Amino acid sequence: MISRFFIRIFAALLPLAALSLSACDDGRIYEHTASAASGKVVKLKGTLRGLDSWPDGYKVSIAGFADDDSEYATIEKSIGASTGEKVDIVLAGIGDEVKIVRLCVLDRLRRHIVTLAEADIAGATDTVRMDVGTVDASMFEAIQQNILNTTCANCHGAANQAAAGLFLTEGRSRESMVGQPSKKVPGSLIVQPGNASASVLHQALCSDLTESWHYNHASEVTSADMLQLIDSWINNGAK
Repeated sequence: MISRFFIRIFAALLPLAALSLSACDDGRIYEHTASAASGKVVKLKGTLRGLDSWPDGYKVSIAGFADDDSEYATIEKSIGASTGEKVDIVLAGIGDEVKIVRLCVLDRLRRHIVTLAEADIAGATDTVRMDVGTVDASMFEAIQQNILNTTCANCHGAANQAAAGLFLTEGRSRESMVGQPSKKVPGSLIVQPGNASASVLHQALCSDLTESWHYNHASEVTSADMLQLIDSWINNGAK
């Protein structure tokens, strides 16, 4: 009789033990959620065009950096082409070490390639709203803004005159290069879509091709990231 009594007590306690374990599991989940939700929050809103122009190896993201000189993002959230042009995205859990949040392009290692917009959040104590308006986030626009405008356009169209008749100013550069025959290298195209190594643009920037020309172009673009950006754009169709 005594043994049956203890068996009944044990059986009655089993559901309570299971409930207790379940409660412990819930507690751990809530603690994890609270930890992930802590930190600063940035809400980015805008219209981003050209998201689908970026090939594998690059991603348009909202990302946090420790300072202006930081090469790698501390935290990031990718913005894929599937989101459409209208973007309303939240980056949460931003640590105090993050001082700058950028709408930018990163590589696979979360290394910064180009910035499209940014906000200083060093002194923020509340949610930061980052309204970027309408942004051309396309790959070619990144090349135009970060390479052609800053390096090439001075000689190629800024004063409405272009060396070798090649205009590299906004609104004219792509049509002047893609599929166009080179005046300097007969039989070659300035940009041959799908083939960077055969394109005169690549050769001018990455080889000694232009040493005999008026100016050695290989000394102009020295950033490996920017040269790779141009090659990736050409190899993926020069869109």
